[in-house]
Amino acid sequence: MKSISLVVCAAAVVCGCSVNSSTPMTAWGKKDVSMIEYRTDAGQCAVLAATHSTDANGAKSAGGISGQNSGAPTQQASGSASAGSAGSGAAGGTNPVGGGTYRESAPADFVNRAAMQQRTQEMAEQQQRNNALRSCLAGRGYQEFTLTAEQRAELAKLPQGSEERREYLYKLGTDEQVLSKQSVTK
Repeated sequence: MKSISLVVCAAAVVCGCSVNSSTPMTAWGKKDVSMIEYRTDAGQCAVLAATHSTDANGAKSAGGISGQNSGAPTQQASGSASAGSAGSGAAGGTNPVGGGTYRESAPADFVNRAAMQQRTQEMAEQQQRNNALRSCLAGRGYQEFTLTAEQRAELAKLPQGSEERREYLYKLGTDEQVLSKQSVTK
């Protein structure tokens, strides 16, 4: 299910436009491409991006819990006989999240670091998928272009996923003047 939603999102980015509050709305186009090629390339690149494998595990992120940093500070149970038993739980093993015998949950810091590591990993994976999508489209000869205020207004009138919206973006993306004047240069 997650893969399907990723493919749908990636296809919406390709056929639609990418929206980010810090960057202008963009779309992709290619001069002299047929509608069927446009849709095929968009779909293939979207699948490629959605299935892009990442190797990030967050182990090297600052404050992460899966790398060298994984041990939270341990506490010694009150009344312990020796310093060597610090961090031992009721069963005599080491409690990986710290705390003594009577602690039933992980410390808030540990939970926050785990959540931050997971979010950082998800963001890195999404960035890698976006880069794979851009690379695929660029490799097929497409170029990214910025939408003008008028084009954004017209696009806002068209329902997401509608045939009219795809046709409008295709019309813009195959217009030589739009591609030359509004091209995103990186």
